[in-house]
Amino acid sequence: MKKLFLSLIAILATSLSGLAQITLDDAYSSLVNLPGMTEKSVDDVQISPNVAITNLQSVTCKSPRYLQEFIYTYESLPVVNQIIGANNQNEMACAFTEPSDNGVYNVLFLVGEKGGPYVAAYGQTTAEGIEAIRNCDVAMDGNDLVMAAAPQIDVVEFITMTVVE
Repeated sequence: MKKLFLSLIAILATSLSGLAQITLDDAYSSLVNLPGMTEKSVDDVQISPNVAITNLQSVTCKSPRYLQEFIYTYESLPVVNQIIGANNQNEMACAFTEPSDNGVYNVLFLVGEKGGPYVAAYGQTTAEGIEAIRNCDVAMDGNDLVMAAAPQIDVVEFITMTVVE
């Protein structure tokens, strides 16, 4: 009886944890609505030949005051939707995806370094774009984490999120 009771509690806890997860649009909206955030829009970003992230919007904060909000957002996203991530305890970069409509996928990047800045970027791409992100190389470039998508030999495009003052 005790094992049955504990199993029911475990099932209930697992079910309730699914309710805490949010969509990528909700995650981006929660960050963009924080006071002091700077939002920019870009039509599209080419990540490899014939593959782009479209309708890209990004929000930036240079202050460490929103560290907890970025951590909460990261922890609220379904881990099964994370396609790539890196953390060296000084900087963090990750990408999440979820299907939208008609072969389009939403994608959310979260990038931050200790003490700021923190960047969230949200847009749409295709299945080929998701594969380019999933298969990119993640490396340290000085103190920066860099993701390089290289689906073809001799073609390397760098995906970086930098704060321009």
